[in-house]
Amino acid sequence: MNSIKNHTKELVVLTILLAVAVSVVNAAVFVYYPISITAQWGPRPVYFAGGTNAGGTDLGAGNTITVSLSEEDTSASITVNPSRRGTTRYKDVLRIVNSDTQAYWIGFTVDTAFTNDAIGTAELIVRTTGGALVGTIDLKSTGTTWVPWQLSASSQLRVDLRFTISSGSPGSDGASITLVYSPQNLESPP
Repeated sequence: MNSIKNHTKELVVLTILLAVAVSVVNAAVFVYYPISITAQWGPRPVYFAGGTNAGGTDLGAGNTITVSLSEEDTSASITVNPSRRGTTRYKDVLRIVNSDTQAYWIGFTVDTAFTNDAIGTAELIVRTTGGALVGTIDLKSTGTTWVPWQLSASSQLRVDLRFTISSGSPGSDGASITLVYSPQNLESPP
């Protein structure tokens, strides 16, 4: 009986040693499978264009609604001159154009917000070219606005601006935003 117990102890120790040896061997083995990644770029499907009032007369002598676009129309810079008292609305200063045959979902990220206390309201308003409201972005608050806004194939959206300012003197402030688009609306952008 003692000899069976001794052999059992030996078998248990041998099994443990064998398991440790196998785990060390498995941890030292690596298998490599190749993956090839190709990036193919072409024309941008969504881009900016000046709205019907880009370059138009603004408030203040000699001021214009300035809209500057990058070479590929993938970035825009807008300068407006709202009244220092009351609400000023700018209609159709920028267009978001989809030249593709498929629809895209769009949203915006406010990277840098307007912070001047004189600005009570600063909004980017997205509308269809017919004027129907698509959505409003608060330019006084940072963050991403991603809702089911769809830019149909071969269509455009219009961008309006609205400012409410109460200031006893001239001033300025700035904000930066990013247009985000995707062929699907499965999750919010990272």
